[in-house]
Amino acid sequence: LRYPPSPSSSSPAVTKGLFILWAVPGQGGRPLQPPTLQQIQALVRHMAEDAQELFAFYEEDQHLAINNLCRNNRPPEWLRGPVMVPGGVRGTMVRMAQALQDITQHQRDLNPPGAEILRRLASTHLKVRGLLSNLEGLFPAPSLPPGRRPPPGPTAPTKVFRQKLEGCRILWSYARFMAKLSAQLEARSRRARREKRRSRRGSRLSARS
Repeated sequence: LRYPPSPSSSSPAVTKGLFILWAVPGQGGRPLQPPTLQQIQALVRHMAEDAQELFAFYEEDQHLAINNLCRNNRPPEWLRGPVMVPGGVRGTMVRMAQALQDITQHQRDLNPPGAEILRRLASTHLKVRGLLSNLEGLFPAPSLPPGRRPPPGPTAPTKVFRQKLEGCRILWSYARFMAKLSAQLEARSRRARREKRRSRRGSRLSARS
């Protein structure tokens, strides 16, 4: 079963516009200028589509597309939201990066090098790290007391099937989280455009009086 790339991921214009935002410190650096809300919004929209495609592929590839095994309504606490709160997106992306590493490590034990599932997981992991590297201006990191470490990532179950199922459920919850984040950023962008139009109208009226 083949899963073609989404229109957004195959568009040269979008790919060119998002390439810089995927830059991770130590792997090509970061852009000199902080990204705009529109750029972050475009990246998140692309990541939401990518997350849904990864989940659909993983569910089918791991033979879990039966009885909605993966599609439960009990996501891990760190993927529940609310989404757009100070530190919320950043904290979730930190945990998601770790979860993707755990899922990838498990899949390396089950698949040959270069397997499609490994390629897709690596691509999503890169996007998560790229988003993390560009969140400073939009979602500032909360200050942590000295000596305090971030909470550990999810503990991997021991049985192979349970590991597969846990990974599948995390990817399902991640896809839902990114869809919510994309919708909230879109609403935020619409509000900003409305406020800008009101400001312009107010300036024109003031100039005429």
